[in-house]
Amino acid sequence: MKETTFRWVIFNLKEQQIITSVSRGLFTLAFKPVFQPGIDKSEQKIYTKIEKQFPTLKFCIWTTQIVSEFMLHIPAKAVTIMQMEKEALEPVYDFLKEQKSGDIFIQPEEKEIERYIYESKNPIVLLPLVSKSPVQKVNKVTTTTLEKLIVDLYSDKKLFTTFQGSELVHIVNNSYNRYAIDFTKLFHYAKRRRKDLELKQFFNDNTDIPKNILND
Repeated sequence: MKETTFRWVIFNLKEQQIITSVSRGLFTLAFKPVFQPGIDKSEQKIYTKIEKQFPTLKFCIWTTQIVSEFMLHIPAKAVTIMQMEKEALEPVYDFLKEQKSGDIFIQPEEKEIERYIYESKNPIVLLPLVSKSPVQKVNKVTTTTLEKLIVDLYSDKKLFTTFQGSELVHIVNNSYNRYAIDFTKLFHYAKRRRKDLELKQFFNDNTDIPKNILND
């Protein structure tokens, strides 16, 4: 079979959802759905406001509530995360303050996280969006993918302290068992965050992810 023909066959099988991509050159017949986080009305409202005020801005929004389905111990409170181009953090902060959209925090330090964020009623955290982040559209709202979510939870340990340790192991294992994860995409993003090697080691030492995927 010619390489071009082979590539077309693979593409066609993926389109028909007969196989799904696991990592580079590795596929599985066990089809799993793609994770699509729910978008609640408050997120939709904030997203629409920002999109209207800053029409060319690249940003995404998600809430830590979406992690609950993978967890053993579910947190009582959720935090809304907005990630965008770094230059837009201050203007968006000022705009949301004017709109009285909740308690807004820009790249909070550890003390700020401990003292205020998880005690706040409606905290919104503004963070820089890493270039080429794997995002998706759900109900016309740009939000996180499962690959991005896992990397962010692992990378921002101080902000996501509730999701660390054995809880993170539960999150990763449950994510892997329930949904399709593109590990090529995941590790490309992790590399951009300079976390690819240690994240791969964490998966290898603690999770149920097959070693042939991690060693690809």
